[in-house]
Amino acid sequence: MLPHFLILALSFVIILAGSEMFTNGIEWAGQRLKISEAAVGSLLAAVGTALPETFIPAVALLSGRKDQAAHSAVGIGAIVGAPMMLSTLALFVMGAAAIGFRKRRKRIAMTVPPEHVRRDLGFFLPVYLLVIVLGLCNLGLFARRAGAIGLIILYGLYSITMLRLTRAEGIELEHGLYFERIFRGNPLAPRFRVTSIQVVAGVIAILVGAKQFVDQIVRFSHHWKLNPGVLSLILSPLATELPEKYNSVVWIRQSKDHLAVANITGAMVFQSCIPVAIGLAFSPWHLTPAELLAGAVGLISTAILFINVRDGELGTPTLMVGGIAYGIFIAGLSVIGLF
Repeated sequence: MLPHFLILALSFVIILAGSEMFTNGIEWAGQRLKISEAAVGSLLAAVGTALPETFIPAVALLSGRKDQAAHSAVGIGAIVGAPMMLSTLALFVMGAAAIGFRKRRKRIAMTVPPEHVRRDLGFFLPVYLLVIVLGLCNLGLFARRAGAIGLIILYGLYSITMLRLTRAEGIELEHGLYFERIFRGNPLAPRFRVTSIQVVAGVIAILVGAKQFVDQIVRFSHHWKLNPGVLSLILSPLATELPEKYNSVVWIRQSKDHLAVANITGAMVFQSCIPVAIGLAFSPWHLTPAELLAGAVGLISTAILFINVRDGELGTPTLMVGGIAYGIFIAGLSVIGLF
């Protein structure tokens, strides 16, 4: 198993490198296109780094002809687990980063525009609640595909709203574009084509790294004879959500709290729509007790964040609640005998 552990470690490094490239590139793309920072974080960065956790369940659901039940379990587990991971463990990671970089930032608490965060969370909460409730219903194919189309339309409306926001004046980027150093250009005045190449390269690295990471996890599940659905619910999001977590840590280090939080909340909005639409269209969408537990924990943790962000400041106690919520989820799996 040693080669598989080495591949697992290498894929982790590839994900982090891709995230660094993508974060740097997407900031410059937003600057060039004059897109608001809220849209850069909640839309561009969130969608780009959410590609791995969309790609994994799509492959699982569309390529499982020989073992359809197992592939469906892996796909749905990854879909439901991603928002739960973002609303729990990702918040904890941000809180830990705020503490770790407190000397550099000269503060611990994170300062964010409450209206932007609450807009994302106010969209996510009812939509995610709805899709969890639908998992208790015995929906026919027509109803499921109609729901999938509805979710895609909802996300389209959200995207239009974000792109209409105005970018604040006088925002300057301190870090140059990495690829301009390779192409011998000016990193602080990057060309758009070079920026685009770096963004695409970052996304490809994230996809390749996440795919290899999850492939190795699946190998371990077979080797250790573990439930693939429960393992996917825990480990697939843990691997594929690494980009969101790491991007946010990068922005917290740079004191760009609004981008760090928007990256997480924007990804939550995306995860409640597009991957779920794939799940509705290509699976029976019957949620297991483990998946229902994940949904409930994610909703409660998000509701706590929604309440505490009203004053525009996120202290570490609020963010650390995410870690407690994730611990409750793991303990709950043990109580119901699934972990």
